Amino acid sequence: MATSLLHQTLYRWGRTGRFGDVNEVGLWPVASSLDPASTDELRHWHERVKPWLSAGTGGRPRSSHFYAAFGDDAVLIRRVRPGAARTAAAHLLLGPAGVLTPRLALELREWTWAPADLPARAPMVNPNTLRAHRSALGEQARSDALQEPLAALLSHVLTGPGPIEAPATGDAFALLWAIDDICTVLGSGLRDWPEWSAGFETFAERREVPGPPGMFLRFLPDAPAPAPEPRTHAAALFLARMYGRGGTDALRRLRSTEGLNGLDTMAARVARLLSTVAGPVAPPSAPGRPRPSARAGESMPPVPPSSSSPGTGRPGSGSGTGERVSCPICLGRLDWGGLPLYTFDQSLAQYVRLNLPKDANAEQRARLMRTAAVRCPNPGDMTGTHYLPAGYGRYGSPAVFGFIGGTTSGKTHLAAAMVAAIERGALGAYGITAQPVDLDRHQAFLRDMVHPLFSESTRLAPTREGEVAFADAFVMSCGDRPRAVALFDVAGGELSNVGDAKRFLDIADGLIFVADPKRFTPGSLGDPAFNTVLSLLRASGRLPKVSAAIALNKADLFRFDDPIAHWLSRDSAVLDSAEVLEESADVFAYLHQRDAEAWTRPYQECERATLHVVSATGTDAIERGVRPLRVLRPLVALMAMTGLLTTAEAQNIGI
Repeated sequence: MATSLLHQTLYRWGRTGRFGDVNEVGLWPVASSLDPASTDELRHWHERVKPWLSAGTGGRPRSSHFYAAFGDDAVLIRRVRPGAARTAAAHLLLGPAGVLTPRLALELREWTWAPADLPARAPMVNPNTLRAHRSALGEQARSDALQEPLAALLSHVLTGPGPIEAPATGDAFALLWAIDDICTVLGSGLRDWPEWSAGFETFAERREVPGPPGMFLRFLPDAPAPAPEPRTHAAALFLARMYGRGGTDALRRLRSTEGLNGLDTMAARVARLLSTVAGPVAPPSAPGRPRPSARAGESMPPVPPSSSSPGTGRPGSGSGTGERVSCPICLGRLDWGGLPLYTFDQSLAQYVRLNLPKDANAEQRARLMRTAAVRCPNPGDMTGTHYLPAGYGRYGSPAVFGFIGGTTSGKTHLAAAMVAAIERGALGAYGITAQPVDLDRHQAFLRDMVHPLFSESTRLAPTREGEVAFADAFVMSCGDRPRAVALFDVAGGELSNVGDAKRFLDIADGLIFVADPKRFTPGSLGDPAFNTVLSLLRASGRLPKVSAAIALNKADLFRFDDPIAHWLSRDSAVLDSAEVLEESADVFAYLHQRDAEAWTRPYQECERATLHVVSATGTDAIERGVRPLRVLRPLVALMAMTGLLTTAEAQNIGI
């Protein structure tokens, strides 16, 4: 089965359909993209989904949706009955569970399905072609009116995988959207995640049909409203309210502040939440007042802040949050809140301990913290003594982005072009402010990389083999949610024996895969760096946790090709999820046209991914001057996919 494409099968009401040895009235397949040379595969899937093809009495399906994962494959069925029984129909999509996800199934509730005259050999479906039919339910899912029923349903979800019944309602899709959001943030990619990834049936009349294994929610017309589970209701209501106030970004911060990131199963994370959020559930308070507690005898904790103001932590501490932060130098995990502060003494030419005076006011503390640093304890003695700006971990765990590609891909030039664009303030057009975390390091990067490229048109030396270089770091802020972003340049070539690369991938949140179109040749296996990184991520179980942006670099060399010419002429600084999806689909198709399918692997295998047309230098003849084109597009997409940007539009990037 093709990794990125979905099979489809069309069902009509009749007697035999594709199986000539059956003489029974019912829903039968009349067209399918499964192998027409043999009915075995089609019959296998027909028998597997037959109990859910028709949910109504007398075999007549009411318009509804069914979704479930069966091992590595997932199935989405839309059942319709426009009129009499003879008009009953169903349409089935079948594909890898990593492609046909619950989110995609919910988004396709308005898809215009295949026509009645579909040929017997139906075509496969490219998910990218469905962009016009995908619609989000985020706003409805986070509405105040849905918080109480969501909490009741979620309390049953938190008890563990299994069948759950609820009354049929027009809010079924929104409730499922909210549950998928909450469960995905808490546990996507963990060892027991397949059992917790929810299947669903939005309308079912036949109670005797068993549900598929794992988490499965059925909405029945005569089912009573589920009473909240007493043991889990407090935690469920806490999560529902937090999700309603801050969406998935609030849940990600909760995951960090409550120590859930260190647990490797969904069951363990739920158990931690249940032990943390306990006690009677209080009713919601009036607007504008503090919300009541979901904990016994305590105030409900607010949405965990993404930053803390200078001077608000403990004297002599970093962020004061206790959150573990990855050191960008040695890649060790540090308890940031427990690290003492230092400052550089010019007269001694060394770092000395910084003690914040207890009676210092807010302005004095802010001034001292601007030049404060922490000394990394250097776990494992991987490098020499090194210090980090105190601001690096002040805003929670930094987002770590890396550039992946072969030595000729131009990733070092792309990194330099991105930093140059940030230095010019180009992110401001997106409503994003950026300031260097470490001014000395930033100035060194400008001196060594940016100025030679832009002022002297000098080609930059590639990253040395076996090296993972910490390029630069910025505090990015969109509204009032600042967060540090660290940029790494990872050496190309074979990375399987490079320890630094492996450690880096253990902390990476997003990767920019830089594709070199000069290397597209028939039958190519793709970029070895791409393939090795994806293999390492899969082996470590981190593949679902890392977002990807594929940058088709050096696009100016093919500026007369369609659709390259179209996208090179468009670079509006607007985050438009529909446009990002359209560009991704065009680049995906272009790579297939160029026999470069291997370069699309990150898009197919990572849970959230985009593709972009870029040019780091804007011209093949660098002597004529560097003119970067669209270089911020992959970075902004990664910021959206990793939660740095929290708008509704950002949540739809890369899904």
